[in-house]
Amino acid sequence: MVKQDWRYLLFLLLSHHPHERLHRTIHIQIKKKNVYLCARCTGTFIGIISIIIANVLGLKIPVSLYFPLIAILPLVATTDWFTQSAKLRESTNKIRIFSGFLLGISQGLILLSLLTGLYIIFLLALGAFALYIFSIYLIAAKTKCLDSYLNELTHSKSNSPIES
Repeated sequence: MVKQDWRYLLFLLLSHHPHERLHRTIHIQIKKKNVYLCARCTGTFIGIISIIIANVLGLKIPVSLYFPLIAILPLVATTDWFTQSAKLRESTNKIRIFSGFLLGISQGLILLSLLTGLYIIFLLALGAFALYIFSIYLIAAKTKCLDSYLNELTHSKSNSPIES
């Protein structure tokens, strides 16, 4: 792979958006280099870190709420992503970060269930996430959202904001 391809790959790993959709990212500058972070993924990371820090500090969520939260919290991010991808509306970065945060709490609870030996909850959570992924795939394939998204990514490489 040439250097430009690696830069574009890194750009896509961090932003997940073609240059026409950079308004869906958080722009930061590090040593005169532009970095674009996916807004929803940033919220997800903050949610995961928050739930782990809260747990370490003793602010524990009752185990009986783990699975309901794991199953329900991703609905916000899923709904926001789908309605935006289906071009029913345009989301905002505030909504993306918030929905990502809720998704991150859910993912953090999955991680905590694994780390604390709650293997049944962990396996149920994996099943719930598998259902989410499968449902999203079916809806995206049926509505052509997936094709549209992949088409945008492949056709925008030549216009990417990656610095040489």
